[in-house]
Amino acid sequence: MKKKLLAFLLVLVCAVSVFGQKFDPNKKYEVTMGLYGDLETAYKQVFASADFKAKFPNVTFKFQTADFNGHHNRLSTVLAAGEVPNDIEALEIRYIANFVEGGGLTDLSAAPFNGREVGKDIVPFAMANATAKGKLLAMPVDIAPAVMFYRKDLADEAKVNMDALKSWDEYIEAAKKLTLDRNKDGKKDQFGITHPGDVALIPLNGGNGDWIVDGKILEPKEKYIAVLKLAQKIRTSGVDADLGAWTGPWTESFKNGTVATMPNGAWFGGALKTWMAPDLKGKWRVAYLPGKMYAAQGGTYLSIPAKVPAERKAVAWEIVKYLTTSPSAQLITFKAIDAFPALTTVYNDKVMDEPVEYFGGQKVRKIYADVALHTPNSVVSEYDNVIVSIWNRAIGNVITG
Repeated sequence: MKKKLLAFLLVLVCAVSVFGQKFDPNKKYEVTMGLYGDLETAYKQVFASADFKAKFPNVTFKFQTADFNGHHNRLSTVLAAGEVPNDIEALEIRYIANFVEGGGLTDLSAAPFNGREVGKDIVPFAMANATAKGKLLAMPVDIAPAVMFYRKDLADEAKVNMDALKSWDEYIEAAKKLTLDRNKDGKKDQFGITHPGDVALIPLNGGNGDWIVDGKILEPKEKYIAVLKLAQKIRTSGVDADLGAWTGPWTESFKNGTVATMPNGAWFGGALKTWMAPDLKGKWRVAYLPGKMYAAQGGTYLSIPAKVPAERKAVAWEIVKYLTTSPSAQLITFKAIDAFPALTTVYNDKVMDEPVEYFGGQKVRKIYADVALHTPNSVVSEYDNVIVSIWNRAIGNVITG
């Protein structure tokens, strides 16, 4: 009985030491953040804003920024070694599954965080993608509703309407008309799409969860077989340029007219506008996916590693809350790097109704918001990344026959 009482008191003391710490607005803090890509650029603008400074005059920041792979590899290594990482670590959506079983991240659904209540206005599918085994492992800060980017000038020339495709089969028929030998040398030099792999995950809600549901893997099978057949049909139809993602020729294909369409997340529009094809202003457009399919393709989440000391967790949580639920922070980030807001309360902001010059004055943000609000929730498991790896190999096998 004494041993049980002693054990109970020990747990109680530990709980008090972890959760008893509170953010002190009169104390100076330096928060460390592990980021990737251009997140640092956006968050520096947020932290320099009058709204943030008024709320957190006592908080400064130190950033550890790397490229996409370098950041996630570093974080995985640090957490596996049981070392203390940064106070806040950014995660791309596909990496959340890596940390379900390892326990390296703080459960933000538990007290004193109560993240589900805090995130009540964050788009539901993003909150679902951050949840596994009942734990909320991170807070969504930006999302990537999946849409179809296409060259309006090339579509008009081929007399295809990309704005009302009823199915992926209709898309392939349109892609056939967009695949041409423009210089008449006997070889195709314009294609409908870069590679069949572009559609390997999008019809499966971007591959973000639902690989295992109620203990059953890849069910219903028809859903997965349909995607395999779609990838196969794109290859056999001869409409893809066979370009590997993020290679030089792949990147160049969007500016030199080699490729006419690209299904991808909203972030891709920012890449086109800022560095991939800035000179093609007015020539690219955005449409819903064929059949008005709703899906997501990417997204950023902010986590607090479990090893972070309690006092630092308190201030880290205040910053995570601000970045994910403050309309000011969400809109500054969006304007800075085209990271589409996860917070639904900003979808009625006037910026969402503004015509975007790069896309010929099209109000593309209304499409992004509509897709975000209708994208279904998916169940994440610790096995997702293993299954996605196997799935991608299967896609490769189908494409090569």
